[in-house]
Amino acid sequence: MHSALYYLEMGVGGKCSIANASGYSPDSILIQNARIIKGNLNHVILTVAKRESDQVLEVLKGDFRSYETSTLKGNMFVDSYKIGHGMLKAVMNQDVFMLFPIIARNGIENFRLVSRFRADLENIVDKVGRENVVERQIIDRVSISDIISGNILHSASPSLYGLTDREIETLKVAINSGYYEWPRKNGLEEISLDNGASKVTTLYHIRNAEKKIMETLFRKNAR
Repeated sequence: MHSALYYLEMGVGGKCSIANASGYSPDSILIQNARIIKGNLNHVILTVAKRESDQVLEVLKGDFRSYETSTLKGNMFVDSYKIGHGMLKAVMNQDVFMLFPIIARNGIENFRLVSRFRADLENIVDKVGRENVVERQIIDRVSISDIISGNILHSASPSLYGLTDREIETLKVAINSGYYEWPRKNGLEEISLDNGASKVTTLYHIRNAEKKIMETLFRKNAR
């Protein structure tokens, strides 16, 4: 029995209309489920913030063969049949699990997969890269308890939320300094010194990072 697994986080750009459409939306597009129907035809269910849906939907139609929409609490749900670009095909022939939702943000689809074998994940990266642009990929070991407890999002995963490198580094310093503990061990002054930035700049990066994470996790309702 395998007590440890391998985890792949991969950012993919290129031909897919979902990735392209996410470049027009300040909120993430969430792919809730996806499967191959036949050949290059995929069945994909996704959600988009309603206030941005018209422009986003126009871009999405580039790959759509048919679709239906419904709305609930500020979100538009899209049940679609679309042309695939190799990702699902690459996954099907390997012993892997794809984790949903897939998060599309700033023109990149962010995929997360788990496998018992590192080679399977490496093969997927290679196959996907033949038809798409793999912007980044990180493979790491995780335990079964990480998956069961929901702690699969390790230190590499802030990129899923669209954080800049500076925002990630600032959050790491804040966490390691005890900024988020209660009572707080260190404040902005100590973090700023460790981070080599002013208090105003440090607070700016912290607030921006927190905003991006909260908006991705809890999808803003339409005004």
